[in-house]
Amino acid sequence: MQVPDPKNKFDYTDKVLEIIRGQDVTDEVVEQKIREIFVTIDADVETGLYNQLEEYENQINEEKRAEAIAEAEIKAESAEAKEKREARAERRLTHKDTEAAVEILRAIHQTTAPLRHSKWRKPNAGFTNKNIRIIGKIGEGGFGAVYLIENIETKVQYAMKTQLMRENDDVPMMTPPAWRGAETPPVTPSSEASKKSAKAMKERHLMTKRFNETKCYLRYIRSSHPSICNLEAFFDLEQPEDNGHCHIFEYCDWGNLENIVTQYYDRPRWGSGEPEGSIWSHKPGNMPRLYKHAAIPEAFIWHVYMQTMEALSFLHGDHEFNKKQEFHSRNQVICLDIKLDNIFLKNSGKPNTYPIVKIGDFGEATYVPYGEQRWHDTGNTVCKAPEEPYLSAKYDVWCVGMSLYILSHSGRRPRRPELDGKQNIKEKPNWGLCDPHLSKVLANELEKPREMDVEKRWTAAQILDHIRPIAEETIRLTYRRLQNWARPELQVTFEEGIIERVEGGEALSEISESDNNDDSDDSDDSDDSDDSDDSDDDDDGGDDDGGDEIVNAPSGGEEVEIRPPRPPGTPDSGEKKAEEQLELRKQREEELKRRQEDELKRREEELKRRREEGQVGESPSYAPPQKRRLIRYRKLRAYRQGAVAAGSRIGV
Repeated sequence: MQVPDPKNKFDYTDKVLEIIRGQDVTDEVVEQKIREIFVTIDADVETGLYNQLEEYENQINEEKRAEAIAEAEIKAESAEAKEKREARAERRLTHKDTEAAVEILRAIHQTTAPLRHSKWRKPNAGFTNKNIRIIGKIGEGGFGAVYLIENIETKVQYAMKTQLMRENDDVPMMTPPAWRGAETPPVTPSSEASKKSAKAMKERHLMTKRFNETKCYLRYIRSSHPSICNLEAFFDLEQPEDNGHCHIFEYCDWGNLENIVTQYYDRPRWGSGEPEGSIWSHKPGNMPRLYKHAAIPEAFIWHVYMQTMEALSFLHGDHEFNKKQEFHSRNQVICLDIKLDNIFLKNSGKPNTYPIVKIGDFGEATYVPYGEQRWHDTGNTVCKAPEEPYLSAKYDVWCVGMSLYILSHSGRRPRRPELDGKQNIKEKPNWGLCDPHLSKVLANELEKPREMDVEKRWTAAQILDHIRPIAEETIRLTYRRLQNWARPELQVTFEEGIIERVEGGEALSEISESDNNDDSDDSDDSDDSDDSDDSDDDDDGGDDDGGDEIVNAPSGGEEVEIRPPRPPGTPDSGEKKAEEQLELRKQREEELKRRQEDELKRREEELKRRREEGQVGESPSYAPPQKRRLIRYRKLRAYRQGAVAAGSRIGV
């Protein structure tokens, strides 16, 4: 008989000896009791193993939960820091835009030059140099910026195009390599090109464009047409070392066709995290390449087609509007710069209708007698016509056809053959197929303005007379509104009253100081109030030579908080805040590491204690899953073999 082992809790030798002591081992009752003992042994072993496994899983889950909490805290802290960093960067950009807007508005208020309205616009916009309020910035470019303004008296909104000449404009727009030499070398040493600097030439070019645009509106467009973006007023800004020109146009709140193409085809409408330039990624598998909410409606393309041709027929002298006395014997206006960026959209104000299409930007326009052509080496690269440089009114028809091609081909530009590394405009482009959701009728009609032979190309009036009944009927039957997300937003929206506050003398640094103080109060709620006060930002715009700083200065005559200026060499708020966040993150990481080490030490001590008490042999806590299963199998097999051996020795 095996000697009992007191350290093994699964050793039932004593109970077996009690059963067989003084009993006949061949008795069925004794045999049944021994069998029950073996069943109990198996159950106890299985229960013990499952308890150990459950305890191990609980420990693992607790450890994972602690790690997940710590990781979530770190991510939340990183996201908060990133959000604050982006907010500061956006605030800095907004401050720059605000300063530029305030500079322009101050120049308007201080200028002595007259603010002139277009005499053909009746009634006029009623602008003076005192009733203009800047709401936001629509966009910017090489010429300057476009602002959304409002007439304070009439509450009507307009778009103001500004162009300022500054000292930093000395850098030319493009510097040709030295080996190419001058594109237009001077004819004589005293020629104008040899005397003008890059800034002077650029300034003259932009001034000429603005003068030409003003002349086009006042002398040729005059009372205008519903499909022309109207000029309301214009004036010059005269400042020391800074000359500016401003044009006020009607506000087209739907942007331009370039924005529509971008919203529909360059930005995916499903999923999230799509790589830039891949508009079909992360698309549901059962969704077609083009569907009704991700493609420009066909009725809208017909609408643009009809109204652009109507505008061209007016500019080219073939419209009914040209029968007015003011347009008698007027030359044809050739825009030369018609493209998606210069075709604007304005809300019609009527339900279930598309925005009104308006052509704008006549800075490159030229004028020819009716039915004639002239030599003119200009025009945009995308829409260059094959007959260039001999231009006529049909040049604009070609440009509109190319713009409509982009609308009907998911924003793709046509591919033109190359000659000596340049696009050969004399050869026929490789026209692609229209989008599959468009009808063959529209595809065939869009080929008329893209006729390569200028003699065979239809005029705008001929195309308009041909497509008007088709377009009106198609729009009536297949109208589908443009999606709301295709409507553009302002690039920058100024806070209400901030322009007036800054113009009145309040520095942007004080406004920034107030914002930074609010941010620091929100982020330091868990810290002591003394530490929060010490981390407040200092006013960068204060007097470093002496005196006190004004913190959270109100716009009115209220009392303000005064505190001494920070000493020289003290790090600014941004550096202190970054250092505090880094120190806090290090402390949290050290605390997490210390907690993990304490937990590991506690588990090792518990395991050691249980081994000394004989509760476990080989601990599976830190073993891989395969080894844990092997340990459980070996233990169970050992217990069963021991029980069978004990029974065989007693003659069972």
